[in-house]
Amino acid sequence: MASAVQIRDPALALYDEACRLVDQGRDAEASNRLDAALALRPDLAEAFSLGAYILERGGKAETALRFYERALDLKPALPAAWFNLAKLLTRQGRFVEALAALDKGAMFEPDDADALNTRSAVLRSLWRLDESVAAARAALKRRPVFPEAAVNLGTALLKSGRTEPALAAFSKAVAQRRDYADAICGQGLALRALDRLDEARAAFERAVKLGCREAVSGLGCLDLMLGDFERGWEGYEARWVDGKSIAEALGVRYPLWRGPCSPPQRVLVINDHGLGDTIQFARYFPMMIAAGAEPHFLCPAKLHRLIGPTLGGRIFEREPARVKFDAQIAISSLPRVFGSRLDSVPAVVPYLFAEEDRIPRWAGEIGAEGLRIGCVWQGNANPEADIARSFALKELAPLADVPGVRLVSLQSGYGEQQLWVDPPAFPVQRLSADYDAGGHAFLDAAAAMASLDLVVTCDTSMAHLAGALGRPVWVALKRDSEWRWLRGRDDSPWYPTMRLFRQKTPGDWGSVFAAMAEALRASRISA
Repeated sequence: MASAVQIRDPALALYDEACRLVDQGRDAEASNRLDAALALRPDLAEAFSLGAYILERGGKAETALRFYERALDLKPALPAAWFNLAKLLTRQGRFVEALAALDKGAMFEPDDADALNTRSAVLRSLWRLDESVAAARAALKRRPVFPEAAVNLGTALLKSGRTEPALAAFSKAVAQRRDYADAICGQGLALRALDRLDEARAAFERAVKLGCREAVSGLGCLDLMLGDFERGWEGYEARWVDGKSIAEALGVRYPLWRGPCSPPQRVLVINDHGLGDTIQFARYFPMMIAAGAEPHFLCPAKLHRLIGPTLGGRIFEREPARVKFDAQIAISSLPRVFGSRLDSVPAVVPYLFAEEDRIPRWAGEIGAEGLRIGCVWQGNANPEADIARSFALKELAPLADVPGVRLVSLQSGYGEQQLWVDPPAFPVQRLSADYDAGGHAFLDAAAAMASLDLVVTCDTSMAHLAGALGRPVWVALKRDSEWRWLRGRDDSPWYPTMRLFRQKTPGDWGSVFAAMAEALRASRISA
């Protein structure tokens, strides 16, 4: 009697061989095996999923997406496909879709440490920092030696202002992988935030030696913060913009503009940071024009009305097809090419101006009574913009207690709800509903500032706006403030009408506003 022989599915055998080849980096051979497997079994979902992984690794992300979709149509209970799809979507910045894919995969495999780590990164990008921390901790609970998850944990903690625990997380990652450049750079960022500057420099320098570009930028920001602009601007050129280096963000369309020594050139200037940075560095446009350049600025349309007059209208949302340029530069690189040093920052204000026909409207609404203080308490909600810079509206109570002070809200959009959800115990004047409601940013804010005696704001774009307009402005800074505010100063070389008030300890806004109230009582502005 012949013995029964179990014959293995040849399509699965080809798939298994493809898996081994992928592990060895032999992707082309693996693809051939998958093609053969699918010829035998067109419904083999695992083959489509692995094929998608190979395609993405080869730079074919859109085709990879189609392969993942086909795999999951054939077999929804395929967690690896859901999780790898989530990673691909994350790299494309499609975070809501990535989280949905992770949720689908978790229905079949809820405790996968890699998926939990991806979830942490996605939640951080969606501004859900507490959930990001929880996901990273869950990943580490399931896989204690997981340096990537420790870095995600440290990053989420740092973004939410929990600096000491963040440093501990980054240090854990370094203990698990001694040459982990991203973790060492994270240590540098946390140490800089804790004002342990010598240790921060050592960490950045070590990460730089390991090839970490972000550490070069971190070191540059440290130098700038300490007033060493000569070294700082060089390091600042290593900054990242939306996951790209400055060189990648600019592309290679035109040569870099070399500064005022260049011959007369038509220069494409690209916006590379947020609204506050744009306002801060717009001061260089008149200097470019004086140097014989013809700057054309590429930036969001909502800034065109504010900044366009400085450029004579040469401002665009998209690169104009019919204009040919001789050179290009990022706006945040202008201080470097102009050789700005701490004692030579171009600080002539105002260099931006309110639209004259808007001023009477807001002057009439604000009125002339009392000491009129415009206030802004909430900056960008994006954790990449550092939510710890904002404070609660209620923190302004000491200012409201100063005789004659009248607070006027300049807050627009995010954070404005604090006026009616759990409102403060002191009066704050709200401007009309159409304040800053149009498609152009800051036009009403600039006009309103013309009728205010003082602007008090957190570290956000409104601080730069008030400074660029030459209006009196006091800025409340967190303990580990940005490089642009330097260290230990109550003035700003960038804005001569600005005064800085700093936290003494992290999170202590009470001392900041107590100091402001004291300054108000002591200064002529309150007379």
